Formats: sequence, C-alpha cells, structure tokens
Amino acid sequence: MLELEGVDAGYGNVRILRGVTLRVGAGEIVGLVGRNGVGKSTTLRAVMGLADRMAGRIRVGGRPLAETDPSRMASMGIGYVAQHREICPELTVEENLRVPLFASGRPLQRIAPIYERFPRLRERARQRAGSLSGGERKILAFARVMLLEPSVYLIDEPTEGLMPSAVNEIGTLVGEMRSSGAAVLLVEQDLDLIRSLCDRVYWMNVGHVEACTDTFDAATAERYLGVK
Repeated sequence: MLELEGVDAGYGNVRILRGVTLRVGAGEIVGLVGRNGVGKSTTLRAVMGLADRMAGRIRVGGRPLAETDPSRMASMGIGYVAQHREICPELTVEENLRVPLFASGRPLQRIAPIYERFPRLRERARQRAGSLSGGERKILAFARVMLLEPSVYLIDEPTEGLMPSAVNEIGTLVGEMRSSGAAVLLVEQDLDLIRSLCDRVYWMNVGHVEACTDTFDAATAERYLGVK
C-alpha cells in the first residue's frame, strides 16, 4: 500500500534521509522507531511533501507518488496526524471537522458517524477547540483525518504528553485503522504501544533504516535505543 524505495530527503541543502526503504501493507501497522533526531518525522514529512525529496521513489497503492503539494495528499488517500496537534484552536470543534470536508468537497454528513464514535466531541461541538484537554485535542486531530477515510495513515508521536487513559484510547483508535484495511505507519516512543500494536518494526539510525523485525525485538531495541 505504501512503499518507499531509496528515499533521500531533507530541507533545503540539508540531507536528513539517506536511502530510506520501507513498506506498509493494507491492514498492517508498521512502527518506525529510533532515537530523537534520526529522521523518523522527516520520513513522514517526505511522503507528505513537507520535506524536500532528493532521490528515490514513493508509491501508494502501487502507483508512483509524484505529487509534492501537501494540500493534495488527502485526495491521494493519505492521512497525516502530525506530532504537533493539527487543529485550529480558535475554531469550534465542529468547525474543525467541517474544514477538511469543505477543502476536499466531501459531504458534511460524514460528521455524524464521527460524533457516534467520539461522543465527547459531539458534547463539545460548539466549544472552542483550544479549550479542550490535551487528549481531546489529539482525538479531534485524529477525527479530522478519519473523516476523509484515507487508505494510508501517517501518525507521528500520537501519545506525546498524554495521560495513560488517553494513550490507551489512541492505541484503540490506531488498531481500528488497521481493522478498516488501511496501512498505518506509526512513529512512536512508547515502546509498550509499539509492542502491542505493530506487525513489524523498522529501526532507524542517523537518517536510514538499519533493521526490520517482524516482532518487537528486545535486543534490537537495546542496540538502537539503548533500552532493555
């Protein structure tokens, strides 16, 4: 569903990624794990057109992803939940949900099932999004992406700064994405979440992928993260 082959990417003249190759199949959650600063977020941003692609190929559903305009990625079936919450804090919850629908030409009726899935968002529909708790803002960010029913999800550090109860809810959501048949590429530092969710794990080190394991491998975690 999502394939990167020999991708180099960065910002301006600064090359961050060097020859990144990975694959995420439909109905699969794949973790992208490594120390801070090794290029995990840049990998997602390269797919989204938010980092400069310098070499290599990206395919979605077997088709080359030549598009580099971030505003066009939703129409290509790619959903991106950024590390720093992608909501409009000055808008209400419902206005936040309406914006991606207006931008993509999708019907507003798509909001109803989102409210069924997330009753707290329905309760706060007229509330300014910036006044929500951290966990609620993250759920809203997920909901904005889920509205468009992408075939590929790129998720960057979704549990950062959240309480344990919110972390559990995020884990449930990511699992539901897999159940829907989507491909999920997950960047996450919570190793328990990686262990419980991921079908495979790619281990990054200084801009490239050094290993791929079918299960969470403690020896590999110690090697690349320095944890046991």
